[in-house]
Amino acid sequence: MSDSDGIRKPDILGFAMGILEESESQEVRAQIEGDAVYQTVLTKTRRLLEPLEADRSPIEAPRGLAKKALALIRENQAQAALDADIAGFAIQALDEGEMTLAKKEIENNPIAKSLFKRLAISQKALRSDRAPIQAPSGLARKTILHVRTSVSRTMPAAPPLSRDYDPRLRRSWGLRADLFAAAGILIMFGGVIWPAILHQRQNQKDLECQNNLAQIWRGVATFASFKNNQLPKPDLKGSRSVAGIYAPLLVENGFANPKTLHVDCPVGIEKYPTHIFPSLQTLDHLYKNDRAQWCEVVQGMGGNYSYSLGHMGKNGQHGGFDLRAGDRHPLMADSGHHRASHNSPNHSGRGQNVLYLGGNVRFRNQRNIGQSGDDIYLNRHFSKRAGLDGDDCVLGNSGDRPNELNE
Repeated sequence: MSDSDGIRKPDILGFAMGILEESESQEVRAQIEGDAVYQTVLTKTRRLLEPLEADRSPIEAPRGLAKKALALIRENQAQAALDADIAGFAIQALDEGEMTLAKKEIENNPIAKSLFKRLAISQKALRSDRAPIQAPSGLARKTILHVRTSVSRTMPAAPPLSRDYDPRLRRSWGLRADLFAAAGILIMFGGVIWPAILHQRQNQKDLECQNNLAQIWRGVATFASFKNNQLPKPDLKGSRSVAGIYAPLLVENGFANPKTLHVDCPVGIEKYPTHIFPSLQTLDHLYKNDRAQWCEVVQGMGGNYSYSLGHMGKNGQHGGFDLRAGDRHPLMADSGHHRASHNSPNHSGRGQNVLYLGGNVRFRNQRNIGQSGDDIYLNRHFSKRAGLDGDDCVLGNSGDRPNELNE
């Protein structure tokens, strides 16, 4: 039978492996049953596939395999422990009781005795290195002589003086142009270069201050993302009713690292002071039991930066700012001066760095930069208390409170 007869050759291999569909399998079976040649080919094919069929059968683990494996593991562990004890005995690193047990094992166990002998041979090389080095005789005397010879070595003679040199002649000061040049350089350095260096250092400190405020804003923004976009704010009354409460809130909620949270302007200081931020529980306890100590703690926990005191709503409730309010509202700045119209003392009265809600930090030369050009350190009633509404931004120093009442 051939393809030229119009009949397709049967898939004998697929039939033998049982991978054909049912309709194809019936068709191939009919062709094989009607042709003796196909039957012979099928028999040979199945004979060749027998090794593969044998591999399909599941492998049965011999009985007791798990038990033998555990026994082998225990034996290896015991051998490892024995090797460690013998090594410790060889270098005298065991306790007195362990030394006694290891000695008995070496005396009664031939394998342990053989291992101890090999370790003892290896230890000889280590002991030889421990022997003190004997200095050759006369080494100290030879060293002293060598140093003495080097110190008293004769220096080469100085070159002869020029024949034109006459020590009796003295050069006139009027001919010393090099002195005038040096004086001019010193004058230029004192009048131009030195002020430029001071100005550069000043700018560097201003940038460090801006970086501090930007770092604090990242913690504040993360806090708001977990609090329905509400920024940290002081309470209207109670132990947490101060502007500096922002720092303990960030630290205790895990949004700022107390070791890297710098709440001090770097201008005028060599290094940042170490701040220990009190816990909210500590503030509650001090407020209830020791009001004087509480006042002392809250004065410094916010550093020398000022923070928003919040604002009063139409219903008389105290509220803070929303992170989505935009970039027009000041949120933090350098600490405010105790006298109105004066710039922050942090930058020698030149101005203050101001952090806005959007995270931008700008250096301002005046403090009237609120929503309507009002003072950022006083509300519209010229009082350092909470703002009168959402557009009245007031920044208070660490111990400043949003409420005039002292309950």
